[in-house]
Amino acid sequence: MKILVLIKEVPVVNDIKIDRETLTVDRSGAGKMSDPAGLSAVNCAVAFAKAAGAPLTAMSMGPDSCEGILRDAAAYGAGELVRITDDAYAGADSLVTARVLKAAIDRAGGYDIIFCGASSIDGATGQIGPKLAAMLGAGILSHVSSASLTEEGVEAERKTGKGYETLSGKIPVVISVTTDAGRPAAPSLKGKTAAKKAVVTVLDNSILGLSEEELASRSKVVSLYPPKAEAKGAVLEAADGAEAGVKLVDLLTEKHYI
Repeated sequence: MKILVLIKEVPVVNDIKIDRETLTVDRSGAGKMSDPAGLSAVNCAVAFAKAAGAPLTAMSMGPDSCEGILRDAAAYGAGELVRITDDAYAGADSLVTARVLKAAIDRAGGYDIIFCGASSIDGATGQIGPKLAAMLGAGILSHVSSASLTEEGVEAERKTGKGYETLSGKIPVVISVTTDAGRPAAPSLKGKTAAKKAVVTVLDNSILGLSEEELASRSKVVSLYPPKAEAKGAVLEAADGAEAGVKLVDLLTEKHYI
């Protein structure tokens, strides 16, 4: 069995600014961090790798700086690190990103279980897991809060508004994980030492070989606007409960709520 976890470097949210001219996120002055859902995916992937006695690969698509989060994954237990980068991938939408990741996965000979964050805090599309699963012809268990290996494959739980759903899937499968799955435990001294010595394999488009057509993003941001402010509630003043009740009914009738 081979296990892969996809992780992503994201800007510290409080540091980012929006460039309203180009309709892009200005990350130049922002600090860098590992996406929280991706860290939860690492937590699940490490547990699966230990349970199955299987090798774990951590993969990230991004610039040189994302080697930091890859080495963090090595400290937690990933044995192989892969970074994907190329100027041709800059500005890739979720479809192109999934294509690039698939090319890297195919080059490695595929994986039995692939973990990823359900949704990153920067793009927040939630599309990478499902798109990748469709491209690979694998099953998809999405927005998972916990998962475990079974004889038949994988069993997982998904949090809902009324409790939890129990899901199951056969291998190969892509599992997108929410932050409810927890964070990895603090790495051991042995893990930290391994992270410093770990070799990061770098893949670019000269290796992956995607065509110009495959790298053409089909979606784009057409506008940006702040969230709509919630209307302030009305305050009713009355001498007693009876008067307050009358005023409330009058207000609701005026607003056509009753």
